[in-house]
Amino acid sequence: MSKVDVWIPNLQCPDCQGQIQASEDREDELFCTRCKRTFMRSEGMWNLLPTNVANMAIKEREREGWKKKQQLRHDLPPKYYLSLPDVDHPYYQAAARYLRIVIECGKPWTEKKVLELGAAECWATRHFAQAGAEAAALEYSDDENRFGKAQVLLDNLPISFFRILGDGECLPFGPNVFDRIFCCSVLHHFSDLAQAIKEIARTLKPGGLFFGIHEAFHPPYYSKKRALKMHPDTMPSIDAGINECSFPASYYRKLFRKACMEFDLISPHWDVRYQGNSMIVRPGAALYDDPNYALTTLGKGQTQASLTGFLARMLLLSGLWRVFVNPNVFPLFRFHLLNWTVRSKIIVARKPV
Repeated sequence: MSKVDVWIPNLQCPDCQGQIQASEDREDELFCTRCKRTFMRSEGMWNLLPTNVANMAIKEREREGWKKKQQLRHDLPPKYYLSLPDVDHPYYQAAARYLRIVIECGKPWTEKKVLELGAAECWATRHFAQAGAEAAALEYSDDENRFGKAQVLLDNLPISFFRILGDGECLPFGPNVFDRIFCCSVLHHFSDLAQAIKEIARTLKPGGLFFGIHEAFHPPYYSKKRALKMHPDTMPSIDAGINECSFPASYYRKLFRKACMEFDLISPHWDVRYQGNSMIVRPGAALYDDPNYALTTLGKGQTQASLTGFLARMLLLSGLWRVFVNPNVFPLFRFHLLNWTVRSKIIVARKPV
């Protein structure tokens, strides 16, 4: 059975929400049984974009912005894409760690339907497919130096996944399709984030999980200008036409809750502990199970000539850190600490059963 045949029962027309069927005459064509629109495949990618894309000017400007950025990388060898995210670059080094956490939290993956939103080169889709998932990748642009590079994975690895050109604010899938939805550095690029989260909630199965890594967070007291200056690449991206935003964790939580999803954050620093080759992920795992974790962390912080350094010194001198890392106390203020600091965090949201 071809990859598209697996997904046809789950597809819906992005224009009229009608059922999509395969053409009897052409293997590279699908059609909507309601509005009769046809959908074509080119270079392995099925075009399921809406006829009328919402906020199209913003999205087209961003598409061109990404093309400009990717042109600088068009001559990278295939082995680079086959290695992602395990390459010598700070962004991907962090992403590799976050992806391992997601894979641990999302187990089991075998035969689960998984969607990667804003998949770009599909490096994460590849790992979900290798973990046994029935994987699909969705991207707005068919840039040959971005989404097109996923063909390198399909040509060189014993895996397959479904590639779709689509709009994350109008997903071409019916309700309750996916067991897992994942994205990396995508949520903060949406022109209508609330609508995108509604679509995530609609297409997840009850009990399904959403994971978001490398999203843009800033503390509530930051101004918009300060938030956009947190990362040196943000302003050049905006100048190129890319829609860059940043939000407090509490704002993401508000939108997910409005979409009737349970929201939480995973801190790679506080909630992940390694035991031999095993990874343990649960709230406070690093603090509760390692008696030296808090002392080591505060010891590093106390040298700073800032409010952080002052608090670290006070906590060490007073011994109050023992109260804060107590399993009965820490969960009470864990989210607020993550919301009010710049610590890295992973979004995990669950659609209730």
